[in-house]
Amino acid sequence: MHCPARWGAHLPWGASVLNPVPRHETLFKAGDLEGARREALLAQERDASDWRAALTLARLALVDGEDALAESLLLGVTRAGAASRPEARLVSAALHTRRGEWPQALALYRALTEEPDPPTEAFFGLGYAWMEQGNATAAYPALSQAVTREPRVALHHFQFARALFLLDRMEEAFAHLEKSLHLDPWHAPSYLVFARALEAGGELEAAEDLLRQGQKAVPDDVGLLKALSDVRLARGNVRGAVSAAEARVRVEPEGVAALGHLARLRVTERRFLEALELCHQLEARGLSTGLSRSVEALVFESLEPPDVERALAAWRDAVRLSPDDWMPAWRLGLLLLRQVEDGPPEAAAPAREPLAEAHRRAPHRPEPVLSLARVEARLGERDAAKARLRGLLRGPSLEPEWRERAAALLSELG
Repeated sequence: MHCPARWGAHLPWGASVLNPVPRHETLFKAGDLEGARREALLAQERDASDWRAALTLARLALVDGEDALAESLLLGVTRAGAASRPEARLVSAALHTRRGEWPQALALYRALTEEPDPPTEAFFGLGYAWMEQGNATAAYPALSQAVTREPRVALHHFQFARALFLLDRMEEAFAHLEKSLHLDPWHAPSYLVFARALEAGGELEAAEDLLRQGQKAVPDDVGLLKALSDVRLARGNVRGAVSAAEARVRVEPEGVAALGHLARLRVTERRFLEALELCHQLEARGLSTGLSRSVEALVFESLEPPDVERALAAWRDAVRLSPDDWMPAWRLGLLLLRQVEDGPPEAAAPAREPLAEAHRRAPHRPEPVLSLARVEARLGERDAAKARLRGLLRGPSLEPEWRERAAALLSELG
């Protein structure tokens, strides 16, 4: 028979036999959120000053994205004199984390980890906060503690794997992702991070197999469907990519990104009218995006004969609607250049601005650099073009195809 004094000393939140863990807390930790909500509301009906019930409801409010409600419930906990309790400080730290208030979140989590009997959630929260700021080195020890203390929690392994990937400890990262999926086969982000790592290593077939496994486990996850479509396209399986994209649209038929992605694939299939129809659906709702306008531009360019004016207008809209994407600006510049191939040198001048914008948005991409050099060469700015090409060729990671093109143009310029 177990001794109550022994197991009572290890109950969460400092609970004991005299102060047992409320059922709503147990249900919340087990992942039964609706059960936890129901029990916490019943507890509040019995005692309006029950701060532990208020804390569970505050946690649920954070899960639901209702930050203002969570803050209101925390004020009630403060009025009840329980604001200094570890569990209350954890919820307060989580609220700061949600709001991106990193100094406050880090201070609360760090103080909690330094207590005599620190809660595991504090180590996980501290590591998560550092990860959200891109500091895997600082996150590592905290997440390592969380995994060691509660190795049966899938989310601990998942976040630890993310840190390990950033620290280039790939083998360990894969091991923790496998553990995460073993503990929680329905955790879509684990499949996504695992698949992206496999893709980065060139293991496209393994990435697709993993994503198919994830899609079977979580069939309606749009992130998995998007990733599955992308990896199939990278493997040259256009029909398979379209199938995943169509499934994504069935899940979110009003999804702007889903419709735009499917429209792009319709162009790849050369089903231009269907691509345009999807783009027009977005336009009719006032939801055109850089992607949808890019798709329209590609369709207009592909017509026989090409509808150049409409293509130029669509590319200009795409540049405006996607301020961080270099591709529309580059394609706009290329189209402008193609229209003046047989014209006088100065006719190439209008292409300079969009190509320079593409280079500004993606300074390490070789495509805009090479195109800009061609424009400068046509305008008689040979020294500027050669300097640009030499700078491109100095890049150690330049792919052979682009290195060959840049070297050929540099040789041509003499």
